[in-house]
Amino acid sequence: MPGFFSLEGAKQALGVTAALEKSLSEREQVVAASQNAATRLLWEQEAGTRWAKLDHLLYLPVLGLTRARDLYYYQGQGLAVLYGFTYKYLTVEHFLGRLSRLEAGQPVAAALALAYTQAWYPGDTPLVLYVDWHVKPHWTKARSHSGSVTMWGRVMPGTKQLLVNGPAGQPLIGWDKAMDSHLSGVLVELEAELSQLLQRPIAYTVFDSEGGGLPLGQRYATAKRAYLSHLPRQDYELADFEPLGQWQPVSHDPQREVVLAHWHDPGKAKAEVRDLILMRPVGQTDPTRIYTGQLPLGLKLAEVPGSYRQRWSRQERVIRELIKGANLNANFGYTYQDVPHRTLQRQWAEAQEQVESSERLVAQHHQAGRNLRQQLRDLIPSYRAQGQALLQTLSPQQTEFLTRQANGQPWRRCQQRLAQTFARLDQATQRYHLRRDKLLAQIQQRGRQLAQAQADLIQRRQARDALDTASLCRERILEKDQMMLNLQLLLANLHHWARAHFFAPVWQHLELKTATELIYRKAGWVQWGQETIEVRLEPYRYPEQQQAMEETCRRFNAANLRWRDGRRLLIRVAPL
Repeated sequence: MPGFFSLEGAKQALGVTAALEKSLSEREQVVAASQNAATRLLWEQEAGTRWAKLDHLLYLPVLGLTRARDLYYYQGQGLAVLYGFTYKYLTVEHFLGRLSRLEAGQPVAAALALAYTQAWYPGDTPLVLYVDWHVKPHWTKARSHSGSVTMWGRVMPGTKQLLVNGPAGQPLIGWDKAMDSHLSGVLVELEAELSQLLQRPIAYTVFDSEGGGLPLGQRYATAKRAYLSHLPRQDYELADFEPLGQWQPVSHDPQREVVLAHWHDPGKAKAEVRDLILMRPVGQTDPTRIYTGQLPLGLKLAEVPGSYRQRWSRQERVIRELIKGANLNANFGYTYQDVPHRTLQRQWAEAQEQVESSERLVAQHHQAGRNLRQQLRDLIPSYRAQGQALLQTLSPQQTEFLTRQANGQPWRRCQQRLAQTFARLDQATQRYHLRRDKLLAQIQQRGRQLAQAQADLIQRRQARDALDTASLCRERILEKDQMMLNLQLLLANLHHWARAHFFAPVWQHLELKTATELIYRKAGWVQWGQETIEVRLEPYRYPEQQQAMEETCRRFNAANLRWRDGRRLLIRVAPL
């Protein structure tokens, strides 16, 4: 399959060969320094054929294979056009195992990311990055960390891959993470790490609603970094916000308009540190999407929707292209280690918080009941003291009334004072009974609330104690997956470079899977000369494809590319 040489030319043009060799050599030296002489000799012997084995891993998707074990029964030509032979399963699998023991995944990812950045985006202008998770499932019945796998619609074990794409959509770097990792927990630190790895400032980062929460916004505000996300889709109304300024049309989309806003609720507005941008169709009232984040300097409000929409073509589509063309969903290596079940530990911590909340509620009900009973006990002496005071004033009033009546003196006012005193006695008695009945009702209500809180406390304690946090679970060692992810992203970058710089204009939108079937697997012949390596491809069946390949060959040859040994690469297509 001489079509490989299009990717080989892109490999030289991108400058990744030297970066990959340097990274692996440095890791080899670090590991060899701590190993015995026999191990060091093993690595030295491996150096002469490293690229042959790396290319076998790199071009597995082009061969139509998924994992190294697929080479066991493979009967095709494979990489014989490049190296004169095709390695079988055990050789390639052992090599991947050695790379994993070198722990070269992270260093190689960093070295390749720097090479991609320098090739795709030369200069020192700040970069706009697109960040997202890709989740690949792991089919196992063993106790493992699990998470939501959207494409399968279920919760199951797997691996999360944190993918970072550049301003034009090229995948720059990817990290394999445990299934229970969360995007919002690593983003701020990720930007600082990426800025250092890529040796470039980051203008802002774009990601989906998983990072649109307030806690992440607070961390970004503290770090003084810019990002762009959106709130999860909910039934928000315009009454929930207060627009700040006038609505303005979206750039390149006059049918929609945006405005900067803050929350109408004073409590939410006071706690908010994010910028909220409402978008709605012209003529409607309520917003259909609320963008959020820390807006970067220089990004106009009307450009926010367009900047966010580019995420679909520059990341989501690229991830889907990798899934179809580079086997992004494949797992490599199933070695594991036993670790504490972090998900259950988090669930236990949440259950413990609920238990503590119920314990506080039970204590509050106990204290409230004691206070009410004390008020009931204090009510009787207070009522008696008030009644005795009124009775003490009543006896002189009665004596005065009888004396005046017997002596024929005016007694009407005495009668009125007596009536007022009796009325106050009746009122005190009524207030006592009303207050007593109210306290008894409150005590009964508190008793019922206490009984319910105690029942909830028992249930929450049982739910907490039912969580098995002592047993360990399996966690896959992801070193092989990380190395293969690096090679999958390398293959994607080689394809992006080839189609951008070599392919004819009609082929510059080909996805990896289509280009593999149309170009990279194309049959032909290779002539290995002393100064040149000339590739001659078989003619295409259709004239338009023949013309496109002729133009592709012209562009490739004009780039004056050379293979690793210095010989010039030339590609031609046989005439129809």
